[in-house]
Amino acid sequence: MRYFDYLEPVQMQRLFSRAPEEFDRTSPHDLLRGAVGGLLYMPGTRTDIAEILSRRKIRGLMSAAVCLEDAVRDLELEDAIRNVDRQLSLLEDTPDLPLLFVRVRDAAMLEGLAPLLLRHAAVLTGVIFPKTEPVGLTRALNLVQDIHRQSKAPFYLMPILESAALAGPDRLERLTELLQCADRRRERILNIRVGAADLCGLYGIRRDVDTSIYQVSVVAGFLADVVRVFALEDRYTVSGPVWEYYRSLDGVRAQNAGPELLGLLRETALDQQNGLCGKTCIHPSQLLPVQAMYAVRPESYQDACAIVQAGGGVQAGAERNRMNEAKPHMVWARKTLRLARIYGVWQSGSGPWDLLELAGRREGRQ
Repeated sequence: MRYFDYLEPVQMQRLFSRAPEEFDRTSPHDLLRGAVGGLLYMPGTRTDIAEILSRRKIRGLMSAAVCLEDAVRDLELEDAIRNVDRQLSLLEDTPDLPLLFVRVRDAAMLEGLAPLLLRHAAVLTGVIFPKTEPVGLTRALNLVQDIHRQSKAPFYLMPILESAALAGPDRLERLTELLQCADRRRERILNIRVGAADLCGLYGIRRDVDTSIYQVSVVAGFLADVVRVFALEDRYTVSGPVWEYYRSLDGVRAQNAGPELLGLLRETALDQQNGLCGKTCIHPSQLLPVQAMYAVRPESYQDACAIVQAGGGVQAGAERNRMNEAKPHMVWARKTLRLARIYGVWQSGSGPWDLLELAGRREGRQ
């Protein structure tokens, strides 16, 4: 797989000075954790999952989650599990699949589904584990490790932090306990995810289209603590929360973009500024904007290269308008170079809007 692979070669050359690299589920862990990007959720009840993925019906889809938790009603659960089993079977001989995950409900469900997950380990990248607590995380990591040992390709866990137990005044203590559990099998964790909708729901809060999650104080504080505990020195990749508004890219321009798209772009930028990478997506139209925001600006790429090469000291940035101090900026530089490999580097004068406007013109012709 390669980000923006739907572009023609001449378009790729015009937009990017460094094209994104190819990757797949067997790529090194350090690269793959940044490649999850915009993760699209699909209900486990959908009977066209295999068709969508095998025929690449969603442009730019690089990672997907088949959900057996909130997206499925209790009375539909058994049918949904049978459907997921069937859909995964249909994908067994499909090349170039996106990173594919199954979202379970709890450790008991994960244990019950372990034979199904192992049976389909050839097409699955891992599982997503909601409302993570220390005991459940330990059980889940042990199960994932067992599946990994028996499968022919790496198998990962992505825990979601969203429970009421983590929202209280002892949050840092509880998060530190989760970190200690995670560290025992760190290599099996691809991302740490945060359930902003569940956290907002605990307080009866729902965001308006012009409100970033970083303006919702109780959740912004939660996100800051998760990054503080898990992302210190880039130990784990923490993924950004869902943006629940969406809009077609058909005919979109910077001057006519609606609040749904502008809000998504603004929040994805704030995710990055606050140390998060990637974002949960609930509609295909959200994928390209999120991905475009992770491509690297040329001056950031040049500065990152210079910082890594220098190894120490202070120097002016590529645009001669900011200071590069090698030691404090080293973690940022390495993260930036990882993003450059995955999402590419813009040409000077190009950026997310150029990609989105091009995508909008193509969408309008379909």
